[in-house]
Amino acid sequence: MKRRTKIMLSILVTVLIILILMPPLSPVYFNDSSEKVAIRHEIYKMGYPYQSYFTILQKRESDKSSGSLYSLMLFNAWKSETGQTPYLCYSKKVTEGEYKVNCGTAP
Repeated sequence: MKRRTKIMLSILVTVLIILILMPPLSPVYFNDSSEKVAIRHEIYKMGYPYQSYFTILQKRESDKSSGSLYSLMLFNAWKSETGQTPYLCYSKKVTEGEYKVNCGTAP
């Protein structure tokens, strides 16, 4: 019983440490090297450090000239009456391994 408690406590502490370290490590982990990672970096810059990990990204359409359109679902009950805020992001390849992202709220 004592061993089981120690194992559960160590797992809980590990999860807590990971959750605490997520926001400071976001700029290191997310960069502009791929479309989805660039969008997650933009979400982080918008002030959603944890959302950058847990946001649902859905690719809607893709065009070489204008880039790719992504639909994002952010779960932030403190900023929305419904508890969800839909965003649209365009991701366009600028150079090899670099994407430019523009995001805004959806209607």
